[in-house]
Amino acid sequence: MPPFATVLSDADVAAVLTYVRTSWGNKAAPVTEVSVGQQRSSTRE
Repeated sequence: MPPFATVLSDADVAAVLTYVRTSWGNKAAPVTEVSVGQQRSSTRE
């Protein structure tokens, strides 16, 4: 699978993760753009 780090913005990643987390009746909290940015900056090579 090709990497998407340079293609998807933090907002795009947050939207996809929120969709996955809340699909099929799950009641997970939404993922924020800020939390995605923090995670990306902590794992950047």
